Amino acid sequence: RDLCSWLTRTVCFDTMSVTVPIKDLDAMLRKALLNIGFSAEDSETMTKVMMHAEICGNNQGISKMYRPQDMGFNKEAGPLIFENESPQAVVVNGNRRSGMVALSKAIDKVVEKASATGFAIAGTHNTCTSTGMLAYYANRIAEAGFIALVFAGSPEMVAPVGGKSAIFGTNPICIAIPGAEGGPIVLDMATAATTLFGTISVKAAGKQLPPGVAVDKNGAPTTDPSKALEGAFLAFGGYKGAGLSLMIELLTQVLSGGAIPGGEDGETHVGTGRKWRDKSWANTAIAINPALLMDAKLFQARVKSVCAHVKQSGPKVVLPGEFEKVKRDQNLKNGTLTISSGLHDNIKKLAGGQASKL
Repeated sequence: RDLCSWLTRTVCFDTMSVTVPIKDLDAMLRKALLNIGFSAEDSETMTKVMMHAEICGNNQGISKMYRPQDMGFNKEAGPLIFENESPQAVVVNGNRRSGMVALSKAIDKVVEKASATGFAIAGTHNTCTSTGMLAYYANRIAEAGFIALVFAGSPEMVAPVGGKSAIFGTNPICIAIPGAEGGPIVLDMATAATTLFGTISVKAAGKQLPPGVAVDKNGAPTTDPSKALEGAFLAFGGYKGAGLSLMIELLTQVLSGGAIPGGEDGETHVGTGRKWRDKSWANTAIAINPALLMDAKLFQARVKSVCAHVKQSGPKVVLPGEFEKVKRDQNLKNGTLTISSGLHDNIKKLAGGQASKL
């Protein structure tokens, strides 16, 4: 409830913006993370993840720095631990460090192992912070020439169809395929019909949610964001989305060793449950060398051909990830990003310095 109240105030009052050079924002963010207490290595990793999202226009970027405590710095955190490691697999125990750091190391591992064996899988657990934009990680795998599948588990926010209790997380999935024109084709999507921040934004604006995205505490459909926060969100697409969300739950929280859903009395709504309490959110990443099934160059040529055919089917056709690529290219060409004044000031204060404004 404290988080929801804080986010509501933030959404209501932080409406001004500033334009900042990308290189200055990058340096300021890195220094802010160092001042919070993260190591130089972890700060660099987290900066790369958040800046990638911000440059691509994704909401998993530097907005996470509105509340530095949510970045998950833990002075008791230890080094990453590699469990059940084999030539094709590993589980990265995050040891209470940042989810971004644990998943980044898992990506390093699957690329290394897939390069040697053609296939690799890695899981992460024992972290309790957002991993950010999954496309960042999947794209790294695809740029190495491999097919990428990345799944992220998260704490209780989404109810199954016909249910009223929050059980699943927003449970995003990302698939990246090398070979398309302009870089890998990347599908990055949550399985939830709405998000925590999105729902709070609607509440702060005094508006209603669209039908079919949430239920109240009794399991009845609701468009009232306040009642949704007392109940649960829904997966997109009814039974199909809920089924996909369950599969991701099993492939992350279960397979990679994170906390599994379960609640005590009264723990039935958004923000409550075992995964919130145990603070162990899991992720799973898979890398597949297409050369296991056909010549890799032939595979990429076929991918390019199919994507071109899809684009030719109509002037308004957009491939997965295309909007983000256009936004990225525009921002990199301009060399600047426009962010909220409040967020800029907060990062600047944490960095203990002055960033350039345009």
